[in-house]
Amino acid sequence: MSFLPPGAYKPATDHWGSFEKLSKRLPEGSVAVVDRTVTRFHPGLIPALEARSPRAIIQITGGERAKNFASLEQVLAGGLSLPRSGTLLAVGGGTIGDVVTVAAHLLKRGVRLVQVPTTLLAAVDSSLGGKGAVDLTLRGRVVKNPAGVFHYADEAWICPEIFSSLSEAQHREGAIEAWKMVVCLDGPLFRRYVRKAPALEKLVKDARRLKESVCAQDPYEQSGLRRVLNFGHSFGHVLESLSRFKLSHGDAVGLGMLCALDVGRAMGVTPGKVATQVEEAMRAGPGVLGRDRIAALLRRAPLSDVVELLAADKKAGKAGELRMVLLTGIGAFEIRDVSEATWRNLWPAWKQGLRP
Repeated sequence: MSFLPPGAYKPATDHWGSFEKLSKRLPEGSVAVVDRTVTRFHPGLIPALEARSPRAIIQITGGERAKNFASLEQVLAGGLSLPRSGTLLAVGGGTIGDVVTVAAHLLKRGVRLVQVPTTLLAAVDSSLGGKGAVDLTLRGRVVKNPAGVFHYADEAWICPEIFSSLSEAQHREGAIEAWKMVVCLDGPLFRRYVRKAPALEKLVKDARRLKESVCAQDPYEQSGLRRVLNFGHSFGHVLESLSRFKLSHGDAVGLGMLCALDVGRAMGVTPGKVATQVEEAMRAGPGVLGRDRIAALLRRAPLSDVVELLAADKKAGKAGELRMVLLTGIGAFEIRDVSEATWRNLWPAWKQGLRP
């Protein structure tokens, strides 16, 4: 008899369709956690859930401020009556998905998890791969994701009608994350994207396929392969924190990719031609923001704050060195340790909004 421990790797099981239709898959007596903002745009969500006689429907306003222990405690308290065989449903973007993933791992030492991503970013990235985390505050600065778990969802519902209410900025940040995976993992697909931008459904399916292929080989980030998904995240998280989260996660990752291209070029890992091609494609395709945004954030940030944020990065090496994903070509990458001196040398150009 095979036994999977709570949160163990499970292959992605995606169901596409309307929320009303897919909600019938939810076992009665489940607990749902729903982004309050999403319910305002899609008033049919709550009635569809109520039809399944849930134990509780917990509404939380999504956003980075929701990724804290107070929200986690709210979900845990609402799910106390769930049996170990019960289901916890996450209906929201990445922040709701993160908190509910941690809760699903902790409740009764592990309950079923169903993800319903309501943002394009969550659909292509955070709702797949089992990771959930909450943030901590360090000396007044928010440190992203230091307390987290792996807890793979039993299934995901992809409901395209929910994406219709997303803003242009929300579409952009989801597209950036999807293109990021293509840049790192599939050179031929990247070239097809450059020739013709993909339709939304294809973008989501391509991104989920690529991420699933990585997670299947490295489900708990042990072999190193899964680190490719962190391309752009080291400096992206710094910029996100320095903006006090006024800069969205997707936009921050896009700018972090530009920083990673600069670091790779400075270390002789990323050919200049590749760096230029990727930057131009990311600006023209998904619409990565300009380098002036990097400059605006860094000009008003003490260098000591950046050093501290990078030191707190969970992707740092054992000796504290900055461990980054750097491109060696389109669809090819290496994980390299980056000295502080390397990125400090790029600092003057970044502060001026220039490509070093």
